[in-house]
Amino acid sequence: MTCGSTSSTSTGAEVPRATLRSGAADRTERSGQHRSWHSRLGQVLRGGGRAGASLLGAGLLLSGCTAAGQGSAPSPSDAGAAPSAAQETTDDASLSGACTAFWGDPEYVDPLSRTALAHAASAAEVGPSDPDFYAVTGDAIETAFEEAPAPAQETAGVLAEWFRTEPARGADADRDAFRSAWEGLAGSCQEISTAARWAVAPGEDGTKPASLVCADVFDTPGTLTHFANANVLTSNMFKLVGLYPRAVPAGREQDVQDTADLLTAEIAAVDDGTVRAALEEVRTPFLEVLEGDTWSEGLSEPLAELGTACEAVGYASPGVGEIDSEAVVGASAEDRHGTNHGGRS
Repeated sequence: MTCGSTSSTSTGAEVPRATLRSGAADRTERSGQHRSWHSRLGQVLRGGGRAGASLLGAGLLLSGCTAAGQGSAPSPSDAGAAPSAAQETTDDASLSGACTAFWGDPEYVDPLSRTALAHAASAAEVGPSDPDFYAVTGDAIETAFEEAPAPAQETAGVLAEWFRTEPARGADADRDAFRSAWEGLAGSCQEISTAARWAVAPGEDGTKPASLVCADVFDTPGTLTHFANANVLTSNMFKLVGLYPRAVPAGREQDVQDTADLLTAEIAAVDDGTVRAALEEVRTPFLEVLEGDTWSEGLSEPLAELGTACEAVGYASPGVGEIDSEAVVGASAEDRHGTNHGGRS
């Protein structure tokens, strides 16, 4: 090829797109679930793949012209270096896109990870009656990582397979296997996602983004906490100390202690002083119960302060008026497939 020639194959190369396993489309239609966020992700990733291939083709064309002008050809080592670097860049971009879509950094607005947690929590109760719904959740996870590097695809596949097989077992579903698969996928994303990194293991005190802390308090299902249900933390706390003044139920001392410990960990971890102070107020009723007080003033005012602090760091939390203090712990017939926000839609 001369410098003046062109080739129809030097640009616009397509990256092969993996397809969902057989039956995924049928399951999606039956469940009525919308998966548009995955379509958008696929468009972004495929667009990135074509751009990477185009840049690679242009780079090779230019290197050939330079060599022709100098009367020498590139060495074998030089010829092999460019594709390797380009592939690494493409892999990094694909992994970043997949991990961001799943974990939601940095805004944490309705990420796929939150949906997966909620569905895993409801699997014991609902899974045997609607296994196809949970299989669609597995398909969604696999789709999110279909263009990521192979190691991330593999860990995503393990989590996806849990949703395809375990919910049908109902109460016998292997929760330990879910946790292991969850942490495995988090490990694949920990260099990209702060949420994934904290899912693998707690970081240093004062380094957890306040927006992530706010998301964990207001919107993240308690699947992997001591509550082990689809409710968010606020809903679970209401059952102990109430949204409004109430007597503390007897026999829940261990839950009160575990919740106080959970809040203490978030207080130590958060990187924002105002959010930290608000969390300390949320923790106060739990500490008072542990000291023997059987009457709680409720969480209405402390949560309002926390909500204001979260708004200041860019996280939109529900207002107290949006929260139902009578939210039922566990999945109900109405919200069996989703997160119980205690009144949030």
